[in-house]
Amino acid sequence: MRPNQKFCSMYSNFISSTISQEQIREITAAIDRINAQLPTLVSLSNEELSSLPKVSMKNIDFIHEVLDFADTYPDLVPSHIDVQEIRKDLSLIESISKILKPMKQLVKKLEDSALLAGSEAYIPSLAIYNSVKAGTTRSRSHHMTIH
Repeated sequence: MRPNQKFCSMYSNFISSTISQEQIREITAAIDRINAQLPTLVSLSNEELSSLPKVSMKNIDFIHEVLDFADTYPDLVPSHIDVQEIRKDLSLIESISKILKPMKQLVKKLEDSALLAGSEAYIPSLAIYNSVKAGTTRSRSHHMTIH
């Protein structure tokens, strides 16, 4: 069952799960192994990101076309351009895309599950808080405080 708009206003338990410490160790070790397999990946600063052109599939198709043109007319390729390096970059883009798709799907599931679990913990916590608050207002003999 998936949450809907009514979920926001009422308590439901759509996710009920835990992740053991052993699972966390195994998962983080697997992530470490993946990172070790990709030592040449980079992290760019926000400034670096904003200075680079955004490349879409349309741009990738353009690069393929230009490489075909470079093969057909190598004498028209400027001498300072390394066509093999363009091919290498294009191959890297295509390889990363094959890895990135399932990783993005996993990250989305992690983020969505964390959001849902957080909401499911928060909504009943508010109900408990309001109940305690109402109870202490009615009966000052219990000196309970929740912050």
